[in-house]
Amino acid sequence: MAVLGTKRAAFLPMALIALAVDQLGKLHTATALDPGDRAPLLGDLLGWTNVPAMGGAFGIFRDWLPGAQLIGFSALALAATAMIVVFYRGLAPGEQGSAAGLGAMLGGIASHTLDRLRYGSGVDFLHLGPPTSNVLPDFSLADVAIVLGVATLIIELLAAEFTARAAERPRR
Repeated sequence: MAVLGTKRAAFLPMALIALAVDQLGKLHTATALDPGDRAPLLGDLLGWTNVPAMGGAFGIFRDWLPGAQLIGFSALALAATAMIVVFYRGLAPGEQGSAAGLGAMLGGIASHTLDRLRYGSGVDFLHLGPPTSNVLPDFSLADVAIVLGVATLIIELLAAEFTARAAERPRR
């Protein structure tokens, strides 16, 4: 059976790429910077940082004890992974865009989970803005993979909806 041009060609490779690139970025930062330090990467636009991320998005679980955080994040990761697998299985074989989006999300979730298991927290290694600025939050490529995965799914959904509506319009 041909795999190229199918959802399988996009899903797992995208998950593995997101996981690997994020973990390599964290490895570089851990060896190059002490915790809390920042260094420029692209001038004042983007920099490296080495910051533990105790909470999740929007501060979820931030005030929980470390063991409770691990349980909470693990439960969320399992639930999200199960939902991703269910959605992936429901995709038509040629839906590569949605499969890639789901794969990116899975890779980001896997990388965050690996961080929590290894370090007891997430690890942010990218900083937007000047090194002395704290206006924008620090983040990781796992965060970017999750956000881009969600954005891809939204774009795919909107494109399908627009196509369906265009097909329903009477022709003049």
